Amino acid sequence: MEITALGFLWLLSAFPLTTQELVRLKVKPTLSALCGKEVSLHCNTSSSQRGLLITHMEWSQDKTPLCSVNSEEKLTTYKRHSPSDFHCKYTDGSLSLVFKEVLPPESGISKPYRCKLHSNQGVPHEYTRVELQECCGPVESIVGSDGPSCTFNRVYPDGDVHWFHSFHNLSDGSVRHNTAKSVDKQGWVTIRSWLTIDDSLDWRNSVVPYNCSLKSTVSDRYIASTLVQKPEHDGGKGYKICSQGNINIFLSFLFFSLFH
Repeated sequence: MEITALGFLWLLSAFPLTTQELVRLKVKPTLSALCGKEVSLHCNTSSSQRGLLITHMEWSQDKTPLCSVNSEEKLTTYKRHSPSDFHCKYTDGSLSLVFKEVLPPESGISKPYRCKLHSNQGVPHEYTRVELQECCGPVESIVGSDGPSCTFNRVYPDGDVHWFHSFHNLSDGSVRHNTAKSVDKQGWVTIRSWLTIDDSLDWRNSVVPYNCSLKSTVSDRYIASTLVQKPEHDGGKGYKICSQGNINIFLSFLFFSLFH
C-alpha cells in the first residue's frame, strides 16, 4: 500500500505520543517565601510507562546548576553558585531544593528555578518561581542631641519612613525629616531616618514617644514600627513591632500607654 505525504502527516497527528511525553515533571509554578523561613522546591517525576531510567536530574537558576543527581543516585551540590544557604535531597525520582532562607536577589519572576530531567523516556523541564514576601528585620531607635532617629534593617523590597508624635503625622512637612538608604551584598535594604526638630517645640522634655513607621512601597501597608524615646522615659525597654501584615500605627501608642 502506497502512503502519500499527506497520509504520513495524518498518521503522525493520530499518534502524537513521543518519548518527551512519556515522563513528566511536577513542580509548583510559584512559591511564597516568608522572611527568614525555610522554603522547599520539590520536583517529582511521573511516567506513563514502566522502566524509567534516570541518567541525570538537576535544579538550576539562570543556567547555573545548584544541585544534581546522576544515574547512580549520587547527589552533588554546587553551593558556590548561590549566595543562599541551601541543600538538596533526592528520593525515588524526587529532587528537592531546600533554602534556609531566600535572599532578595533570588526572588521574582525574572529568575525562575528550573528542574530538568534526562532519562530513557525523555528530557522534560519545568520552572518554579519564588516570591519573597515583604520583610523587615531588627529595628533600632535612639534620641540623640539633634533629635530622634530610627533604622530599619533587612528590608525587602523597599519602604518609606513616616513619623508620628502624639497621634500627629509629622511627615506632612511640619517637621523636617531625612532618610538614607543602602543595600548590602545580600540584597537587603537598610533605611535610616531622623528628624530635625526646632528647639522651640521643646521636644527634649516630651515624655510622649515618637513613632517611626515603615510603609512598603509595594503594598502601601505599614510593615514595621518602633517607638522612639529617651532611655530615662522607657526604662531601657524597646517597643518595636515587625509584621508580615498591616500595622495600625496608633496601636503602638496604645502599647506605650498600657506599659506606663
